[in-house]
Amino acid sequence: MWWWRLLVKRFVLQWHLSENCNLKCLHCYQENHKPIQLKYEQLENIYNQYKKLLKKLKMKGHINITGGEPLCNPHLFKILELIKEDSENITFSILTNGTLINEEIAKKIKSYNPYYVQVSLEGGKKINDYIRGNGTYKKIAKGIVNLRKQDIFTSISFTANKLNYDEFPKVVKYARKYRVNNVWSDRYIPLGDSEDKNLALSYEETRKYLNIINNERNKLMNKKYNITTISMYRALQFQMTNDFAYGCTAGDTLLTVMENGDLVPCRRMPIVIGNLLQDDMYSLYKKSKVLNELRTKKIPDECSKCEHSEMCRGGLKCLTYAIYKDLNHKDMGCNL
Repeated sequence: MWWWRLLVKRFVLQWHLSENCNLKCLHCYQENHKPIQLKYEQLENIYNQYKKLLKKLKMKGHINITGGEPLCNPHLFKILELIKEDSENITFSILTNGTLINEEIAKKIKSYNPYYVQVSLEGGKKINDYIRGNGTYKKIAKGIVNLRKQDIFTSISFTANKLNYDEFPKVVKYARKYRVNNVWSDRYIPLGDSEDKNLALSYEETRKYLNIINNERNKLMNKKYNITTISMYRALQFQMTNDFAYGCTAGDTLLTVMENGDLVPCRRMPIVIGNLLQDDMYSLYKKSKVLNELRTKKIPDECSKCEHSEMCRGGLKCLTYAIYKDLNHKDMGCNL
């Protein structure tokens, strides 16, 4: 649970530098319009606002840099220079599709000392390439190999939906083959009026999916010479592991900045708090009714008698919001 420790200790900013991307995935959260790209000066201003927030809250920070595809952003390495100057207080990770990471790019990323690089994979070759595009399965492998040559801690992210949730064992096998350090997974969240909103797992599928992850995790524990771990610290996964219940940190020690400067609690909970091209991050954090409500850690009425309610607080908040447009419901996948 390496990244869980990170979330506890630091204030996390998930930063979508732009919508630019070299792929068009089936379940992509980005909308069908011309990609937005802020100027470097605007991005630098957002970064300085984040530093101010950390100073006010007396916390250290961590930035998850994503997109779109962050390696398609012309200002990525300038932003990494800023973070490098503040490396005593701010760490960073890159969330990427992995297809653009050649040896040169891997060496360059390594020079900035990332906490980890996360690469997305959606299953075996057939289903992954159906979701992410033809040829991506092999390109992702090449990217991972280049990252591991540089001894960069590499994680695979698997987004479970109706099409692929039973493909998780294939992802684990792939991870072991390429000596990936960690695999983690969460459920697909339908956003907006996308044609893909029916990709969300049903209650029955959620239970099967959680069992699959836990079975794979148990198998790895008995493997010799294995460096790959499976993290199960996401909503409801504790029901299989008997570990501590996961509690969503969105709005508390997690904020997300979108490609146009909008501030939201989480990418998967797209409630716009304000825009950082006009507003100040710290002021929005302190004054927003939505963020303050999230920080009160309100427990849904249906969960009030559950022994895990104080920590879990209803499970996957972003899924609840996507389905009901209201946070006062328990996770549709919960069996308690």
